[in-house]
Amino acid sequence: MRDTIIMPAKKKRTEAVLLSFKIVLDTKGVLWTEVGGLPEYEVRECFKNKEDTYLIEKLIKEGRIKLDKINKYLENELTAITYVN
Repeated sequence: MRDTIIMPAKKKRTEAVLLSFKIVLDTKGVLWTEVGGLPEYEVRECFKNKEDTYLIEKLIKEGRIKLDKINKYLENELTAITYVN
């Protein structure tokens, strides 16, 4: 899955979502989870300071590992509940 980040050309951003996790219930009653955020390969394009870049890359990488585990766990739970019902 590749996330796309669209930033306005003229408005300066004061914050950015580096990593996110969502549990979503849509209008059709479908429940799903999602891990998203800034792709690691784009960090160097957004942050020029080497120390900041290293820290942010590390946070995204480690955070994504943990969130992927939570995401997989919840997907398995939803699948199990669906089959029981």
